[in-house]
Amino acid sequence: MQRSLFRYTTAFLLPLLAVGLVLTGCDSTGSNGGGGDETATFEYPSNTYGTEAVTNLLAFDLGVRVGNASNNSETVLDELYTGTINGKTLPTSGISAEQSTYGDIASGVDISSLTDDASLSLSQNLESGDSPNPGSQITTDQMLKYYFERAGSENITRTDNGIVLSQFAEKMLLGTPLYGQGAAILSDFANENVSSNRAEQWDAAFGYFGFPRTLEPYLDYENGEEGLADGNIARDIDGNGSVDLTSEYVYTWAAYAIERSAAASSTDGPSPDFARNAFNALVEGREDIENGEDPSGHAQTALDAWEKVVAVNVIHYINSMEGALSGLDDGKTVAQGDIDEGAWGEAKAFAWSLQYYNSELNTTQLNDILKDVGNAPPYGEVTVSDYENDLADATQILQDAYEFSNSNVAAW
Repeated sequence: MQRSLFRYTTAFLLPLLAVGLVLTGCDSTGSNGGGGDETATFEYPSNTYGTEAVTNLLAFDLGVRVGNASNNSETVLDELYTGTINGKTLPTSGISAEQSTYGDIASGVDISSLTDDASLSLSQNLESGDSPNPGSQITTDQMLKYYFERAGSENITRTDNGIVLSQFAEKMLLGTPLYGQGAAILSDFANENVSSNRAEQWDAAFGYFGFPRTLEPYLDYENGEEGLADGNIARDIDGNGSVDLTSEYVYTWAAYAIERSAAASSTDGPSPDFARNAFNALVEGREDIENGEDPSGHAQTALDAWEKVVAVNVIHYINSMEGALSGLDDGKTVAQGDIDEGAWGEAKAFAWSLQYYNSELNTTQLNDILKDVGNAPPYGEVTVSDYENDLADATQILQDAYEFSNSNVAAW
């Protein structure tokens, strides 16, 4: 089953802010396909999630720049990663945005300091050229610094083993800090472990997830492009002639939630609506905080939806690889060109994202998924049939853990 993945990957990485792609429409109307509250709005924002919006933008920006390594030096990449960003132009060509530089949203955001310092599971198995310290476990920060150095100094976009550097530059940052920190905040709320600065912390989780403050005008599961009405992630909701990147923009995780929900809605099976479930829970939880009530239930709902989106992303990119392999002879040894290396990188990076938070997988199951995907595209190592079996095993672990239906797994 070959699926189109490449709005969120790109040859140059086409996630969400790609030049001239889905950013052109800024009208405030849209067909949502029904099923949502047109008036639901994330109100009472404490205006403290500029850091989270910038983190979303930087993750994309770094991915694009690494994908165009010949035009971006190691210094440029390092400055974006470590917080020398204030006067740098935002990667938002194609829309009329209210903000033009990173400093217009939040100053000095050092995403290198926000990444989780836990070692990546089984990263000691990464091959030479894919790790700064082969044979030893490494952190996301160590991996990214090494990949930025290689891209910037060697002008390469992939390693000899098929690691697409742009995919890891963006997708590892989607895992940490974006998902990891957002999930940690929501988990603390769900477990009633937040006693101070509740509004600010809730708003940070909302900012990491990346929803606009009003969701329904952006949705059209039936006729839209990957769930987005008219394919637009940017809308001038308040009609002031420009798009506010902190409130009128759909960032990466929110866009994934929309796309995966739209795909499920087209099947004959269950139709989980990850986007609306998460957004509405975040809206209602924020109202709980404003009213002095307990938001723990809403935190759990939003967290569950987000976690499932991460798991579905792994399935989605495995599906892409399986689709490519399905047209090959079972006994053929997998070789370069047989699978999309970008899809491999996304499956691997999103599997690692589940290390930062998951409620359904034990360590053995997560490690089995990582092993099944492999340490690099398995060129010269396994037959087509063997790798198809490995990928099917990884999907089955996720399907069983999260109780996804067969029809939805196939659609994703």
